[in-house]
Amino acid sequence: MSKILRYALPALRHRGNDTAWVALLSNDNKFIIREVREDGNIPSGWAGLLCLYTNEASRGFIKCGNTDIAYCIEGIVVDPTEVCRLVTGDSKTLAYTSLIALTSDGELIAYRPITGLRNLVLGAYGFDLAIISNESSTINALGGEVRLFVSLGTIVRASRLNLSVSRVAGNFRGKRCIMEFIYLSRLDSEIDGYSVYEFRRALARRLALRLANKIDADVVIGMPETGIIYGIKVAEIMGKTFEYALLNIERHRSALREDILDKISSVHLKLSPVINVIKGKRVLLVDDSLLTGISIKEASQVLRHRAGAREVHVAIASPRIVRSCPYGIDMPPDNQLLANAFSNYADAQRVLEVDSLTWSDLNDLYAAADESGIGRDSLCTYCLVGDKRELDL
Repeated sequence: MSKILRYALPALRHRGNDTAWVALLSNDNKFIIREVREDGNIPSGWAGLLCLYTNEASRGFIKCGNTDIAYCIEGIVVDPTEVCRLVTGDSKTLAYTSLIALTSDGELIAYRPITGLRNLVLGAYGFDLAIISNESSTINALGGEVRLFVSLGTIVRASRLNLSVSRVAGNFRGKRCIMEFIYLSRLDSEIDGYSVYEFRRALARRLALRLANKIDADVVIGMPETGIIYGIKVAEIMGKTFEYALLNIERHRSALREDILDKISSVHLKLSPVINVIKGKRVLLVDDSLLTGISIKEASQVLRHRAGAREVHVAIASPRIVRSCPYGIDMPPDNQLLANAFSNYADAQRVLEVDSLTWSDLNDLYAAADESGIGRDSLCTYCLVGDKRELDL
């Protein structure tokens, strides 16, 4: 299992911090638990669990009766006793939290919440090895085959000799998190069978149409890494040249860093410019989303003052993000979101030091969801709308 988890770590790096947490079962069913990095040694074991996280409470180890349980959760953090109760079958369903747990009895247990907001996928190597992940791309990267997109309110139990999939009682109306499609998931992932790539391509097309009669740029570039696909497709529709002109040294979730110097340093690790394709030109910089604005401000300064861009225009594929997520997606608080800080675009442009700023709007997003087959009514968009928490129970 050590080699499998080692390759799973970079496949999921975009969802966590600099370190991962692994729990493995040795041949005598004793847990080995470590914090590891990509270049670190992962112990051997016949069953294993890998957690990448931004909140340390999202992984843990607990004793439930005579059984030891290691677990990873995604979504709203719950008390460890709730993990015990869910694993032992004595729990009310969790609304906003997904779980993958490994027991000392050698059972792998996964649960997708009744709201459906967090994703789970079941995969396998033939009949020999079960894999459960929150992204289908991880299973593909490990050479496995996706067998099932786990439906909401469903528990999967896998042991040496058995696999069971059961749904908890009740009728649930779930939704899919829009940020998974816009930003969080890898481009090669599918969510419930819907292609993340197809959605981003459709959204980029609508952003390009919005920009067509507004911005005259010499070159289009994308913010590494998740802004690249949007930039390529915007340039394609607008008939402009796309250049891979900002290089990423190392990807981090810079918007979630608390220390301002640490946050700015993290941004600069993904903003190394290719000066000769930028100097003296009117640049359109495309990104997937805009939270605090720090990344865009730093990028505009790099493009203008280090690379010599004549103009810097910014286009954001996501509509304005106006609320932090109440359902467990890590975001800065409401008072740090740039869309809340300025009532008009002119003030936001001055702060970001850009010549223009364009967001997609909700109609663009809904049309992209319909075009890619997801359907607008199946998406949770509270962070973009901010006035109706449809999934509150």
